[in-house]
Amino acid sequence: PPRVPGPVNMQGSVRRDSVSAPQPPVPVRRASDPLPAGTAPPLAPVRRASDAAPRGQGQLVSTRVRFDDENLICPSPIPMHERRRGWHNRRGDQLWTNKGDYKPVPKGLEYPPDLAGYPDYGEGWMNEEGVRIDMQHRLIPKAPLRSALKRTRQP
Repeated sequence: PPRVPGPVNMQGSVRRDSVSAPQPPVPVRRASDPLPAGTAPPLAPVRRASDAAPRGQGQLVSTRVRFDDENLICPSPIPMHERRRGWHNRRGDQLWTNKGDYKPVPKGLEYPPDLAGYPDYGEGWMNEEGVRIDMQHRLIPKAPLRSALKRTRQP
């Protein structure tokens, strides 16, 4: 059957402003969106350096990086107002006096995740500012910061 173009205006041309049913927006998949379950990722052509054109020709070598690790989110530091105050060890004990008396952690609450970077039981204590002391309450100096610049080779 011939297709009827739609309403015609006074000049004899087809009107483009006719009312039609609204179309739902077409979903657009971004490159960062995960693939639906059961869909294989598209294969990128593998190129070797021996197959590539000479340098400076502007051809790109395609590579794929695939992460199978579920823990890709970088942990955020605990804000200062949420950190435990005082001297603690990794197990959760809190140092109370300069003589070495401490408040032990309640049973079943040992080794909480927020104290993962603290010294082990019997090694020392650390406060909320990251200052470490040993069991005799002597300051443990921090390791000096390394330079982010490349080291020059010594001949």
